[in-house]
Amino acid sequence: MKGSVYKRCKCPVERDAKGRRKACKKAHGSWVFVADLGIDPATGKRRQVRKSGFRTSDDAREELNKHLNAVATGQVAHDDRLTVADYLRQWITTKEVAGLRPTTVRSYRQHIDSYLIPNLGCLRLGDLRTTHVEKMLHDIAQPPAKPKAGEKIGKGQRRNPKKISPATVRRVHATLRSALTSAKRKHLVGHNAAENLELPRAPRPKVVPWEPEELGRFLDHAATDRLGALFEVMAMTGLRRGEAAGLRWDDVDLTKGVITVRQQLVEVDGTGVECPFCKGEHRQYRFGRPKTASGEDRVVDLDQATSGVLLAQQLAQGTEREQWGEAYSDHGLVFSREDGTPLPPQTVSAEFARLCEGAGLRPIRLHDLRHDQASLMLAAGVPIAVVSKRLGHSSISITSDTYSHLLGGVGAQAAEAAASLVPRTPRDHSVTTSADPNVFGPADDQEMPGQDGAPSRARTYDLRIKSP
Repeated sequence: MKGSVYKRCKCPVERDAKGRRKACKKAHGSWVFVADLGIDPATGKRRQVRKSGFRTSDDAREELNKHLNAVATGQVAHDDRLTVADYLRQWITTKEVAGLRPTTVRSYRQHIDSYLIPNLGCLRLGDLRTTHVEKMLHDIAQPPAKPKAGEKIGKGQRRNPKKISPATVRRVHATLRSALTSAKRKHLVGHNAAENLELPRAPRPKVVPWEPEELGRFLDHAATDRLGALFEVMAMTGLRRGEAAGLRWDDVDLTKGVITVRQQLVEVDGTGVECPFCKGEHRQYRFGRPKTASGEDRVVDLDQATSGVLLAQQLAQGTEREQWGEAYSDHGLVFSREDGTPLPPQTVSAEFARLCEGAGLRPIRLHDLRHDQASLMLAAGVPIAVVSKRLGHSSISITSDTYSHLLGGVGAQAAEAAASLVPRTPRDHSVTTSADPNVFGPADDQEMPGQDGAPSRARTYDLRIKSP
């Protein structure tokens, strides 16, 4: 491998007696280096890397040597034409083929298409710097500027329709950092431009679940609804919406009173993906693994009332199966449509909102039933490690941060429980009075507050409390 440097400016080309181009001596223009990487064995063509914008020939020569050394040591690959947009598309496709969860793929694609490519896609991957990433994160966090009258938004301009939250900024950054980590591992870049950045703080929002009385009121109201059993199971087990919609009878053991979470139903286009149960396709959704690795194959114990609800659901579903006959599409699901097909997750959320309004309760999200289960368990004194495992959180810190506050009155109960552990001699804290002024009142010659020379409200009237 070898290379050369030359100056580029707008002056007319001058050549020496041998026909070689003369370098301009004027203080303008910029210097360029060209690194010759030899023949590419894949294409049979000569590969060159050309970079410009250097102020002096020494700067260009220094950068040329760095690049040649990086290529020689395998710290950077030869493909200098690969853009950030092309690499990100290749990266997410590879991740999907490798078995990344469908919901995670959907989230990564949304970050790539909405934020990363519009702001960084035109850059060459090898030219991406920390300053580019910092500017991108700053730009997407700002509210979009209103176009002036008659102004058209050009192609390639930022497409974020509104100001995004600090939490979303951090997630976009995490997607880019993960992608660049893979690029560095493959020697496509020499460093990860998304590492060691100062990000906006994104405190975990405090959840405000229903109080026990509100939850009971809702469950009583929903008991006559076809999906009432689904909502009660979610509230009493802490299952996520997708986990409840994807729960199968094979994963329910009513004798032992446990369910095992092995899959979930996710809102990802299932076109081209064969359903493992009906061998067809579902365009609105597909089956996948639970959200977190710790949530897979987790065992959730059932109380007796919830076991009874599931038993009643099994009987009701058997009646529907008989009514549909051969038209019944059995997916083995605990909660399904009348014909046995999966319940679209969005349909479940819409029905929950309708029942909330019908019960006259303050509106909450369907996911807040999961928060209700966690809060009830913490209020009952269940260790937070057990709660975290039951909910399938990836770490106990998530449980601690999310449920740092408890239901009303639980803090006072905890304070009383802690105080009761300290052995104390019983004392009478009642306030008593006496007519004896020498015991409880001031003597006749004792100065009273407000008298000349007497301190105001600085002495006690109770002689028993005065120091010897």
